[in-house]
Amino acid sequence: MTTLTEQDSGRTVEVNVGRVVEVRLTENPTTGYRWTVEAASGVDCRFDAVGGIGAVGMRVFQFRSNCAGLYELRLKNWREWEGESSVLRRFEAKILVK
Repeated sequence: MTTLTEQDSGRTVEVNVGRVVEVRLTENPTTGYRWTVEAASGVDCRFDAVGGIGAVGMRVFQFRSNCAGLYELRLKNWREWEGESSVLRRFEAKILVK
């Protein structure tokens, strides 16, 4: 598994076909701001709480590609009901699958 964090935004990552790419981003869903996928396929998502209620945790996305190629991965941290103007942060990476 290849793991990416917020510091990896903007990078191009090479992986082999069938390998999992995990993206771990800090999030506090009690504020209403959540990470969501803008562009990608084959996504599994979960939230790992670090502390008690209202605490910051990690939003974890896992991607797996079964075909070689160059894929763009885009995520945004926002309040969905408030629209694009609420976007606080973005995460973007290119995944080169060989």
